[in-house]
Amino acid sequence: MRVLPRRFRPHTVKLIQLLTENEQGIAENRTITIRHVKVDTSYGIIQSKRGITTDDKIAVYVELADYTAYDENDRVLKYGEDFKIRPDDTLSFLNETYEITSMNEVLLDSNSPIRLEITAK
Repeated sequence: MRVLPRRFRPHTVKLIQLLTENEQGIAENRTITIRHVKVDTSYGIIQSKRGITTDDKIAVYVELADYTAYDENDRVLKYGEDFKIRPDDTLSFLNETYEITSMNEVLLDSNSPIRLEITAK
């Protein structure tokens, strides 16, 4: 399957994952920056005869064959090995924070995904 060219994936998002609490009882966050993604900010603005069908605000598409992900220490991360995206994670895009509602791994012929489709509100 062909990868969508990078000129059509110009965005960068930050994935904020809530980690376990430390010894002092303070929950820690992990921020992962993901570059070369496509963000659709008009995702939830679909008007039909029944009204708006979803309250999701954005959709993010990540091509797993061509993306860059790194943490706060500039360590390069790989999806599936170093991090996974969960529905309780948070996305940050253009100084707005979104709560992930669903995450779909697109499979082609193998058990490993080729694309991620993330929706958030």
